[in-house]
Formats: sequence, C-alpha cells, structure tokens
Amino acid sequence: MMLGLAIHAPLIFYFPDAAKELGITDISPAESWIYLILEFITIWRMPLFFMLAGFFSILVIERKGLNKFIQDRFIRIGIACVFFAASLDLLDGNLDFTLDHLWFLYYLMLFIILLSLQCAYPKLKHLITSKLTIKGVIKTFLSMLLLIPLSVLFSGTWQPLSFFPPSTYFDIDIGAVVYYFSFYFLGTILYSNQEFFRLIDSRIIIIISGLLSIIVFFLYLRINDYMFRVGNEELYFLFSGEEAFHDIELNPIIVFINNLIKQLNTILWIVFLMSISRRYITSDSKILRWFVELSYPVYILHLTPIVLVSAELYKAGFDQFQIFIISILIGFSISVILYYAVIKFSPLNWLLNGYKRSYFKIRYLKD
Repeated sequence: MMLGLAIHAPLIFYFPDAAKELGITDISPAESWIYLILEFITIWRMPLFFMLAGFFSILVIERKGLNKFIQDRFIRIGIACVFFAASLDLLDGNLDFTLDHLWFLYYLMLFIILLSLQCAYPKLKHLITSKLTIKGVIKTFLSMLLLIPLSVLFSGTWQPLSFFPPSTYFDIDIGAVVYYFSFYFLGTILYSNQEFFRLIDSRIIIIISGLLSIIVFFLYLRINDYMFRVGNEELYFLFSGEEAFHDIELNPIIVFINNLIKQLNTILWIVFLMSISRRYITSDSKILRWFVELSYPVYILHLTPIVLVSAELYKAGFDQFQIFIISILIGFSISVILYYAVIKFSPLNWLLNGYKRSYFKIRYLKD
C-alpha cells in the first residue's frame, strides 16, 4: 500500500489533466524511467494485495466467525470507502461519487460480499477449504495463467491487459472484477493450503523465482516495445487513458502472448516476494508494525498532499527525479502528521483500525 506514494508522486507527468487542474499548462512528458517503475509496480501490486486480502479474510472467518468478519469488513472497508471517498470528492465543492485512488476498497467490498455468500453455504465453502493435490496445484496455476483472455474479453475488448480503475461507483469493469477476484479467491484457497509457504521458504526458490521474475519482466518489456514502438522511438507505455487502447489496432496473437507473459511475470513476482518475506521478515519488528499501522491511513490520505507537493516542486524548477523522491518523502510525512492529528486519537480510527485497536473508546460500548 505504501507503494501508492511511488505511483502517484509522478502523476502530474503521466496524467497531464491533473497538472492542468493545478495551473500547469506546459508540463513535461514523463521520462522513460517513470513508466518503467510504474510498469514494474503495477504488474504485481494489486494482484498480490487482493490475494493477501483473500487469505486474511478466511483467517478472520476461521478465528472470529462469519458474522464478526462481515461486521468488521463492512465498517473498515465499506463505510471507510464511502466516507473517505466522499470527503476527498468534496474537496472541489462537488459530490460526483468519484472513487479516485480508493477504487480498490470498492472492489474489495464486492469480493467480501461474494465470499460471505459463499461461506454461508457449506457446499460452496468446500471449494476454498479443500486440500490441493499436485494435480490441483497444476490446474490452479494454469487457470491463473490462462485467466488473461477471459478477463480481457469480459472488458469487451482484445487489447493488452490493462484494467483502468473505476472513476465512480457506477463505473465497473467486469473484466477487472473477474481478474482481481481470481487473485482474491486464490488467497482464500491458500489459507487451507499453507504447506505452499513452507515449500517456497528456501534460498533456492528465492534465487530461481527472483532470476525468472527479472528475465520475464524484461521479456515482457521487449514485447511491449515490439507492439507499441514505431521506428527508433523510445519504449512507449500507454498510461494516458483507457481510450488509447481502443484506438490502436494490434495483432491479437501478439496481444495474447503479451498478456500471457505479463501474467506469468505477475505470478513469479508474487512467489518471489512471498518467499523472501517469509524467510527474512519477522513480525516482531517494531518498525514493521509501525509501517503496517500506517499503511492504510497513509494510502487514504496521501494523494492530495503528494500531488500538490509535486506540482509546487515542478513550478520551482526541480527535475522529475528530484520531484519523485522529495514528493514521496514530504507526502509521506504530511500523511503521517494528518493521521496522528486527525485520525489516530479520534472516532475516525474506528473505520481504519477497528474499535478494539483505537485509543478513543466509549465506556459503555462493548467490543
């Protein structure tokens, strides 16, 4: 979630409309390294997020029961999404029901509803509680790999796999829902098959998955280069908007290969990151716990400060790399200050960290 700062720090360069709203009409185009960072992060970030969300959803259901799970997620995901999205939406004086960077909470709440319905029926719940055999693991891997054509076609197009976030509650991309829910569902399956984590907890898996991730990532970049580059122009990534994808005629076979390679790379990065985290990151680290506490509120609060800071830095003459680094640091600092000043010690913390973990409590309210 903290990587949201890295994605949005250069936003004014790859999304010029944001720069225009801040009075910058002569914005320089984003440099190639920015697109490289964005492409790398977006390959695995949201799939991994939804997979972890699915895993911990089952953990909470097993420990506290389905009713407690629904109650907790309704408050901390559903109400939090509506409240903070509306608050940010009203900054311009209009209520347009926009989601902006909180779109993932909206999708996550949809997945939580689907999972709750599934867990309410024993025959359906069996799908996520059964143990996977070697054959089942292979089938799951191939299903996730071949998910690409199905999810893209659900979006009504045959284009590179790039799901644009919904701008409002009414702007749902069925293909994106299918794609991200598959990772959420995979996370729920992993909870009953935690032997997988022990299998990847070795240096050889870390080395192999790490090397393969890097190799396949650069292979994916070359395929993108082949699809989008004309002549000797620089590698071109289409972050300019959904319409750009629909306006370009591409070879369906190359698109299929591109999506397949990207999905393989997504799976490889997820395995690598989970294996290295499992082996080298311990949960008793105070710094880690502090970042875990901050990750949700900082993500919610960071967008406006980080974009305003990057715009002011651009006006002051800083280059894109300096803007990227400085806006992340300042945007993070402002978000932390806002969290401690406005949320942590107020009832708003009930929405993010839950009533039990909040400092502000009402005596007659039971947890």
